[in-house]
This record gives sequence, C-alpha cells and structure tokens, in this order.
Amino acid sequence: GLCPERDFKVECGGFSNRPVYSLKYVPDTSLLVTSGPPDSSLQVWQVSAEDSDVIKSVSAIPTKNDTGQPWAKIATISARAPWVLHGSRLNSVQITEVESRKNVYMTASANSEELSGLAFLDCNTLLLCCAKGQLCLADVRQPQSPLEAVSVPS
Repeated sequence: GLCPERDFKVECGGFSNRPVYSLKYVPDTSLLVTSGPPDSSLQVWQVSAEDSDVIKSVSAIPTKNDTGQPWAKIATISARAPWVLHGSRLNSVQITEVESRKNVYMTASANSEELSGLAFLDCNTLLLCCAKGQLCLADVRQPQSPLEAVSVPS
C-alpha cells in the first residue's frame, strides 16, 4: 500500500478539489483511484515518475445511477487488466477497467441496501458487505447470476 512521506507528501493543500473518502492504489501501475462526495463517481490519478512527486488527474469514471447515491466504496486489482470494483449500493456494484473506463461486470440484484465495504477475493470472486451486516459473494464469470448470501455464524 501507499505510505505518506515514503510514497507521497502533501506540502500544501492537496491534489483533489473534492473530498477524498477512499483512496486505492491500482497494483502494477502508477495510478490511484479515489471516491468521495458529492457523488459516487470515481477520480483516476497518476503519480508522476521518480523524479517528481506530482499527482495529476487522468480521468473520471462515472457510475450508473449515481444521483442521490452515497460515495462509492472501492477496491482494486490488476489481474487481466487494472480493474476497480466500486459501488455504494448492492444493486449498483460494478467493475470498470481503469484505463479504458469500460464496464466489465455489473451485479444482478434487486436489493438496494447500502454497502459498507467490498473486496476482491481473487480475480473472479467478489465479497460485498452490506451496512446491516449481510455478506454476499459474486462471481464475475457469471454476470447475470443473483448474488449469493453468505451465512455468518453469530
């Protein structure tokens, strides 16, 4: 992961003109992905080469149905290509290829419960945690299959 003072240093102000609630490094690249208010879109940033400490904006990734949605939770992986897993509600989780901004996967769920977190378990399996504690598994190889709720011992 990124460490302040080792990988980056903020001397004055910051690198974003909007609040950053989540910041993830995209493995095997020089890219960062951030999310935060006022909407659930993602910002993609590039950390400059070794001789510079500049972080510059590269692009934004709009999200489906982002009106009125809380900021997106994010996770990254670099398996087939650099991907970002993002969403704020169970029915709006998607995987986007970071560099092309192409949508790779979208969950098939009617449940609009708010997410508290999400993660890649591997390049094909996703773990989604709802704010009320329900855990769901998803498989990117089966994009139209419903999410599978995981039973958790109490």
